[in-house]
Amino acid sequence: MFESRSRPESVGRVVREPSVLALLVADALVVTAFIGYGLYTHAIEPWAFPAHTLRTATPFVIAWALVAPLVGAYGDRAFASARRTVAVVGLAWIAASVVGGAIRASSLFPGGAPPEFLLVNAVFGLGFVLPWRLAVTVGLRRRRRR
Repeated sequence: MFESRSRPESVGRVVREPSVLALLVADALVVTAFIGYGLYTHAIEPWAFPAHTLRTATPFVIAWALVAPLVGAYGDRAFASARRTVAVVGLAWIAASVVGGAIRASSLFPGGAPPEFLLVNAVFGLGFVLPWRLAVTVGLRRRRRR
């Protein structure tokens, strides 16, 4: 993912580097911010109810952590171009929305996951995840040019 003097080892579609872990944590924060914004639009202040916010975000953070590496969102190719980032991250988020909805619909978490919720979650979630990941791609490409 990041250029270095030694070639990083790959594990499947994921590059093993500390920066990947940092990106995963940042992605989790972006997903949590998206869920917090959703709660806020439904008259629930996420900062007033942090446990509820985390409980609501957890299924989608887990889903992202499971799905994103499988579709290559942490591999070098995901950062090759803006178009590639949109394709890989878009697919990863839509799949993570479905998986997160399934987790949320289980008895382990509060709330449900009706189809209209999943559709709204997938569409509006892209509005958070894609700009963030496009910014990462642009930053990496600029760094590599130096």
